[in-house]
Amino acid sequence: MPPHDGSFQSFFSPTERARLEVARRAVDAETATIAYCLFESPFARSGGLFAVADNYTAELCRHARNVVVLAPYHSELHTAPNAAQVEPVGKCTVPFDGQPVAVDLMEHRRHGVRWVLFRSERFFDAAGGPGGTDPYSYADPTKLLNDSLFASAIVPHALAALGLRQNCIVHLQDWELAATALCVKAALIGGMLESAAVVLTAHNPYDHALPTEALEQLETGHKGDPEAETVFQQMLPLIDGPLTTVSESFARELITDPLQTEHFAPHLQQLFGRQGVVGIDNGVFGALRSAYSERAIVEARAARPARILDEKHAHRAQMVEALSRVRDQRTLGSLDEFSDDTPVFLMFGRLDPGQKGFDLFSRAIESLPRGIARFIMTPIVGGAPKVFLDDLSTLASNRTGEVVVYPFRWQSGYQALQAGASYVVMPSLYEPFGGATEAYLSGTPVVCRATGGLLQQVVDADEEPEEGTGLLFRESVAADGPAWTAIQSAATPKERVVSQSYGSMVAACAESLRRAIEIYRDQPIVYARMLANLYNQTAHFSWDQTIRRYEDVYRGATS
Repeated sequence: MPPHDGSFQSFFSPTERARLEVARRAVDAETATIAYCLFESPFARSGGLFAVADNYTAELCRHARNVVVLAPYHSELHTAPNAAQVEPVGKCTVPFDGQPVAVDLMEHRRHGVRWVLFRSERFFDAAGGPGGTDPYSYADPTKLLNDSLFASAIVPHALAALGLRQNCIVHLQDWELAATALCVKAALIGGMLESAAVVLTAHNPYDHALPTEALEQLETGHKGDPEAETVFQQMLPLIDGPLTTVSESFARELITDPLQTEHFAPHLQQLFGRQGVVGIDNGVFGALRSAYSERAIVEARAARPARILDEKHAHRAQMVEALSRVRDQRTLGSLDEFSDDTPVFLMFGRLDPGQKGFDLFSRAIESLPRGIARFIMTPIVGGAPKVFLDDLSTLASNRTGEVVVYPFRWQSGYQALQAGASYVVMPSLYEPFGGATEAYLSGTPVVCRATGGLLQQVVDADEEPEEGTGLLFRESVAADGPAWTAIQSAATPKERVVSQSYGSMVAACAESLRRAIEIYRDQPIVYARMLANLYNQTAHFSWDQTIRRYEDVYRGATS
């Protein structure tokens, strides 16, 4: 895709632009209803996007802000809501692809927040992948774009049906709802809505091709920019302010890291430069609490590690008990019994070869001596190529008794797993925000690649011994754009190993694991101090702070 700087003028006439300016400035950022729009919901979760929406909107309610969340009703997922979980709150008819389409609006209340779900026949029918829970997993992958555009088309009609025709800030998430920017502005010009501003948050660098005929399905009467080829290229110029993303570090990487600038988003760099990218850190995914007693923390910081290590060992015993209850036949490998001085490493997250680095972790494990640690992986398989799960299966078979893989969502006991592990490992190729704070809430330090939001969350214990919360690693052979493209386009884990940069990542990860093992076994004061630092580091991230930063964006979008 060619670089592109976008053109707001290509959509609207001077008269229309003047009308939109009046509608934008009529919004009062302090009292506006926040209409938060995304493709996921409490009944259709994939990654961190739902967690952000759930926590952020609940915090908005606690701040006495009017907020409504708008999302599709994914009817074919195994987790689709039953009749008792939603209630009808309205209807609307949406022109789309040459015909009127009936839409039912169904409301679900969660943490005091109104979630209004769009239900319509023939739309939002993703099969959900192997687990039946992934709203992005369609038998026909081209249908994701179609359903995303239809969801975008629904938003202004839903707002009107809900009586929210004025004083709204429409806060869009990712490319799937980005076309809402055009639909809202067309609704303002046509009089369906009276006043609204639009902002957009990208939780990752993904974009999608947008053919002219697909754009025309929206039936807004606006042709768009003939030079734009993707959703973001068409829609970013229509938002009222800079693009936002979920950490300050990732905002920098979007315009500086070759993985982003030369592989994922080279076609957006001119737009990023013109509009700006603002990083706003997420808060904590869960209640802020310490996994250890205050007395244990004080003693650990005074180089008396016994009490906090005893508390950690109690968590470990609960983990062992939770592991013993697993009877799922999908489990790969097993763990032999291990002593208290054997560290246990846990890796969780989506089995996403482009981001999470399960195969990188596997290669690092293979380079370690046998028997010195235990390794647990809990990949959410979703739509990942089977060869990447096969790779984990082969590792578990080759390292019998040392590696176990649970390729499914745990129904219970997972918190005990996080709390009992010696370290959580996050060898991400990139990480917009990351879940290090999730591990911290469970009382577990993190070993991770120094990228994105993890750079802000993890304090390297070797660099800052008094404040360390884990270990950071970075490869010595940096990947340029072509190297990143070779790594990302590799069809199998084995194909990645031929890359010198990838090999350097594996070596750096393995060295970091060796260091973590050394600390756990031989340096109890250092390990105990890590445990003691987790709560304070987690407290640096709060949804209250996130809201204040977004309020600045909202004010800028309406002034």
